Amino acid sequence: MIAYAIIFYIVGLILLLAGIAVYRGKTGLIQYYHRKNVVDHIGYGKAMGKPLSVMGISCIICATMSFFGDLWMIIGLVVFSVGTIAMLIVTMRVTKKYNGKIISF
Repeated sequence: MIAYAIIFYIVGLILLLAGIAVYRGKTGLIQYYHRKNVVDHIGYGKAMGKPLSVMGISCIICATMSFFGDLWMIIGLVVFSVGTIAMLIVTMRVTKKYNGKIISF
């Protein structure tokens, strides 16, 4: 359980830091084909940074819940899974809004 928590803490911290960096304008961290047609990089960065940060925070919360027992770990995983799916939908909508489509080759 400790290895699980450490992995989730590390992934959560990476996602949180990436989300903060993208929010502050470092849109270069996002894959090129997602930002290829983006004109408003500041708005795009702010819109993409929020869901990345929320995913990082959910990882950290899930890791913390794992210390309270197996049941809490399972509840944390369910919450993390639902949150991740919701944030993926949000990031796809943001990409479509600013880029014109989800993937542009």
